[in-house]
Amino acid sequence: MKTTYTNTLERGILTSSYKREIRQNIATSKRATLSNIKSRIENHHAKVQSQTGTIIQVSLFAIAIVLIVL
Repeated sequence: MKTTYTNTLERGILTSSYKREIRQNIATSKRATLSNIKSRIENHHAKVQSQTGTIIQVSLFAIAIVLIVL
């Protein structure tokens, strides 16, 4: 038995077209997983930026109110 880069075992009874299909499915699922992770990171980054912007705006507004009152 020969192990491949995908950690699947190649056996003599499997056809080469079946092996190619399995490798392609594994590669496709890895790409889908990586793209999901990337999109989650981007979404989280956008939320953090949005929260930071809101905090800065509220802080500046509070400082402006304090300066006007004084």
